[in-house]
Amino acid sequence: MRRRLRILCILGCLGSPLLLANGLHATDNEHLSVVAASVSLRMALDNDDDDDNGVSDATQESDIALEDLLALTVSSDSELTIQASGGARLVDNGRALPSPAVFRAGAVPRVLYLQGARASTSAREARVSFRTANGASQELSRTVVGLSVLHGDNSRVDAAHDAVGVSHEITNAASLPRAATWQDSSTRDPDNIRIEVVDADSIALNATARLERVDDASGQVLGFLADIPLERPRVGVAFRSPFLRLVGDTIDREAPGVTSRVMQVALRDRVRVVYPSVGGASQDVRVGRPGDENGPLAARRGTLRVHILRVTRGGALSMGTNEASALAIGRNQVAIANEIWLQCSASFGAADQAFVQIVDPPPPALLAFADGDGLPAYGGGEIRFRIGTHRIGPVSTRPNAFPLETARDVALAVRRAGYRAEVYQNTATDFGAGPSADLVVRDNRGMPVAIEADGAFPYSTDTRQRVVRGELDLRDGLTEFDNMNATGGTLEERTMIRLIADADPATVDVFLINRFAEGTREGESFIEGDGASIVNTLILDRHGVFAERESWTQSHELGHILLNHPLHPDNVGRDRPWLLMDADASLGLVTGPKRLSWDECHRMTVESGVDAVPALMTRYRPRARP
Repeated sequence: MRRRLRILCILGCLGSPLLLANGLHATDNEHLSVVAASVSLRMALDNDDDDDNGVSDATQESDIALEDLLALTVSSDSELTIQASGGARLVDNGRALPSPAVFRAGAVPRVLYLQGARASTSAREARVSFRTANGASQELSRTVVGLSVLHGDNSRVDAAHDAVGVSHEITNAASLPRAATWQDSSTRDPDNIRIEVVDADSIALNATARLERVDDASGQVLGFLADIPLERPRVGVAFRSPFLRLVGDTIDREAPGVTSRVMQVALRDRVRVVYPSVGGASQDVRVGRPGDENGPLAARRGTLRVHILRVTRGGALSMGTNEASALAIGRNQVAIANEIWLQCSASFGAADQAFVQIVDPPPPALLAFADGDGLPAYGGGEIRFRIGTHRIGPVSTRPNAFPLETARDVALAVRRAGYRAEVYQNTATDFGAGPSADLVVRDNRGMPVAIEADGAFPYSTDTRQRVVRGELDLRDGLTEFDNMNATGGTLEERTMIRLIADADPATVDVFLINRFAEGTREGESFIEGDGASIVNTLILDRHGVFAERESWTQSHELGHILLNHPLHPDNVGRDRPWLLMDADASLGLVTGPKRLSWDECHRMTVESGVDAVPALMTRYRPRARP
């Protein structure tokens, strides 16, 4: 029987009839076919971690991702032995094949995958030979090119155990070296990165590469730096790029003088090195480590609940020209928080999936006992009011009863009438005799219900312990706290927050209002470290929102909560207006107040991380791309 030879040359054969353009060599005419999906004689070292399981793809033994592998269609009429050497490895059905591997007659045709497991030290070093039982043979050779991202100290970013992060420095400052040589390191900013390429097939001293930002879930390329120059001092060593910088927001991305060196990213993006000389082969590292790990680069996720207030019930919105624009402003608050807190490997989720709602001012469903002064009851007074058609009271005040005790007595009467009653003790004001108390009334669905005076009767006749109804009226703005009542808030603030915010201590409630009544601020926050009765809440007015990327008010106030710290660095040290937590800086430029230090990121982990109580940040691992 005549023996047959069948080999596909994708771009045609060159030279000897047995030397093929795709790097295959044939020595017999037994029926043996090996078809490579790419004719490039180079392929990338598969040293990333595409499945994000903490094991380098080049050493993984099973469930190997096929993303960076070369498909080979192999066909033979008889038993086939395959031998890989020189940094090449074969993968079959996601499993690494031993070398040599033997396939019995009938086990092929099949599709195998060639993987670069070690960077080549000489051209065409990686080889795979195919030999049938009848003596027919072919050989495939490739140069495995190492593509790496380096840290600022020129150490390689190990994709399976390490990650990259955004810079904490001013983007176009001298901490981004402009004229670094091949051997130089980035000593002032270790977060700077550079590209390294090991290409034993090249005799050039210059090349180019591309850096891409890739969304991990969709695989979509969201941004890139093209034509990044690569240089090396001599043949035989690696190419290296200039130092590059990853940033979190558009102002930094467009920093004057460095736009060709800066790429914007988000938490858990893939940062992909593409080397055109390998036919577009690539390798990835990620921004931040998986959330189920510990360490400073482990991804963390917080939750913001954004409430946009109408000025009156059914009336004008506090911001935006219509509901759609108001909701967009609310979602943008989440996007801004993601941009800034990326410095600490923190995210608040996709802005388009965030909890954002437009709400009316709630009905007056709160009673405050001894608001401001915290005085005990004189005794002998009567407390009475109405909830709809139900008359509550009279409830007698007990001599020297603390505000909390009086509120609890009234709460019993409210519950007997069939309503829910929530009692809170407020933090004492600086001028108060003690803590005041609030009572919130809700129906059985949990909705606040209006409290009204019982005819001409006052809410209380006690001569020392006042009882007042809390109302939210934004027509004249929200009455803000001052230094005397900052930890407990004003009656109007407590009314808004207690009646609208959720009861989950692990979320941060964000209120967007029209303005503060006294105009003393653009935003404020309530934090646990103050011993406050209201915590994990921030309020922004129109000015705070519209100056979002100038003063970064929202992220600043969020910083007080996450760091659990009421002070500003310039309150206790020199003024550094580029820091996010600066007291009064405002500048919509790259030098604006938005930088966080590693110490502040560590404090966020301690005060709000997964081991804190409550844990405002949880372990974040978004769904990976299949």
